[in-house]
Amino acid sequence: MRMSSESRKIAFISYASEDRTIALKMCEALRRAGIEVWFDQSELRGGDAWDARIRRQIKTCDLFIALVSENTHAREEGYFRLEWKLAVDRSHLMTQRRAFLLPVAIDSSSENDEHVPDRFREVQWVRLPHGDVSDAFIELVKGILNGAAQEIVQTARATPAVALAPAARSRRSVIPVAIAVIVVAALAAGLGLYRRHSPVAALQPVDSIPERLGFKPPEHSIAVLPFANMSGDSSQEYFSDGLTEELLDSLSRLEGLLVAARTSSFSFKNKPDSVAEIARKLNVGALLEGSVRRQGTRVRISAQLIDAVTGFELWSQTYDRELKDILKLQVEIASTVTQSLRVKLTGEWSKTIEAGGTQNPEALDLSLKASQVSLKSDKDSILESIALLTKATQLDPAFADAYQMRADQKLHMAIGFDSEQNLRKRLAEARLDIEHAIRLAPQRGRYFSSYAIILAQSTDYRNARQQFIKAQELAPNDASVMVAAAGFRALMGDSDEAASMVRHGIQLDPVSSGGYLAGSGALYNAGRYAQALETADHALSLGEEEAAAFRCQALLMLGKINETLSACTPPKHFLQQVTLAVLFHRLERQSEAQAMLDRLKSENGDAAALQYAEVFAQWGDKSQALHWFERAHELHDPGLIAIKVDPLLDPIRREPRFQSILHSLNFPD
Repeated sequence: MRMSSESRKIAFISYASEDRTIALKMCEALRRAGIEVWFDQSELRGGDAWDARIRRQIKTCDLFIALVSENTHAREEGYFRLEWKLAVDRSHLMTQRRAFLLPVAIDSSSENDEHVPDRFREVQWVRLPHGDVSDAFIELVKGILNGAAQEIVQTARATPAVALAPAARSRRSVIPVAIAVIVVAALAAGLGLYRRHSPVAALQPVDSIPERLGFKPPEHSIAVLPFANMSGDSSQEYFSDGLTEELLDSLSRLEGLLVAARTSSFSFKNKPDSVAEIARKLNVGALLEGSVRRQGTRVRISAQLIDAVTGFELWSQTYDRELKDILKLQVEIASTVTQSLRVKLTGEWSKTIEAGGTQNPEALDLSLKASQVSLKSDKDSILESIALLTKATQLDPAFADAYQMRADQKLHMAIGFDSEQNLRKRLAEARLDIEHAIRLAPQRGRYFSSYAIILAQSTDYRNARQQFIKAQELAPNDASVMVAAAGFRALMGDSDEAASMVRHGIQLDPVSSGGYLAGSGALYNAGRYAQALETADHALSLGEEEAAAFRCQALLMLGKINETLSACTPPKHFLQQVTLAVLFHRLERQSEAQAMLDRLKSENGDAAALQYAEVFAQWGDKSQALHWFERAHELHDPGLIAIKVDPLLDPIRREPRFQSILHSLNFPD
């Protein structure tokens, strides 16, 4: 017998699609026992807003039953993971005595499964092999719904999972070349050329409302989390990710709104972190999440805005649109988000969002595919991305974003794969693309940042400086712009400004290993060696192995001899080889110093001419240092961008031959 609508208690069953038969069997058994159950397969009717309704049911149900199995363990993504996340988020608003989450293992899955949320591992599990519902399980569910069995489930998991059916054997998982080239590559990383998903250091979950209310993120700050791909086709993942990036980018252009960068937001993809955990890690006050379902040229987007401090939903909406109307949809969502966050928009803000985009569905699709392909960062993928973007510009010659993206990819090819003969040609092509993009959409700050990097790589430093200034004016809260500009400012000798910009860039992109890597390089070049060391350490903690080279150099400049030796051994990067060649000489271990220099030469040839100049300068051999310095100039070594601030070149800095080359490069004052 069902309860009245005023007092009924409802259980929600969440499961992987592979476990649907077992879930249905459990649902029917509970209903026969008079328990109200919400089960999507039987409750959803044609025309229902499926995604929105599931969110409402999780928000209002009295018990969340999560079926855990080998199928959920094997699935890295699936709608059930979003259901789990929504339930965990809601549980953080409840007292510790409230029983709400009930994980049910339907096979030998371990309660220590690393693929379930931490919150699941904090409560008592139930075992029902094959979903065979026992009388004891029915009584347990009734007790929880009636508030009489709180202690059974909510007890911290200090004992094995409660077996309410014949015990199953537990399955446990078995865990068994120059300095400026690197700097410019790091700057390019900020513009999405070397994007990567970074592991995030674990933080303790927020367990109570008072703790939540003690969290005070910046006003009008938001993160856009990767929207779930609801198409049922994993090959469409690029589309949901791409639309998320488009929306994130649109919001980041609005004055008065602080938007966490793409690399930080996407680091939480397929992770079980709750709203509170993500908000604290990103230091934002609101989270925008949702799902994308595509059918041909039609797309359904469900979006939800959550107050990260209280955990309450501020707004949710489902949109059905044609792909050609995506720009208008971005404007509509941005308007609603800013109204919800009480951000006052000024000027022609809607045109700012639409600038650079396209209304051609096929061109948009090609650009999203290109963005996904470029993540691999290998030569073939970059060339494929360039080809896709070329097709996009042919379909829509006014698609400025596609020209900018193609310029970035050509820059990537130039500095990462092209020979000296092709490098100049590719840079010239990239420059033509970015200049065309700027003519089409001159209000796009990120375009000017791309332009500045291309100019800097082409040794046009004065013009690069002006373009970075323009980029900062137009996009003061774009992390990629800020970190790239900080790196350039440091190389030009503006150490105070560079350090301040690094801090702001990292604030906008707090869990990006690439951001910390670039920041460490910028701080090193700004002469802030202690800060560079600290930033490199943090990049390493986020899994950024290249940061070890900057850490090694910073330790050398701080005079930490033993720590430098330990950090650089064995040398895995050419900068570590340079550092050891210098360090061994200081320790009067000249044979080892010479061996390290010989190794550097054998592996790099004349491409590392500037590094040989650094080593000989530190050895006190000015003649050889100047010889290799001039050789680097003859080869148009991009590393020459760093010579104003490179401390290893200090012994030859006042030499006329050095000064002659320095003046010829026409650095800005």
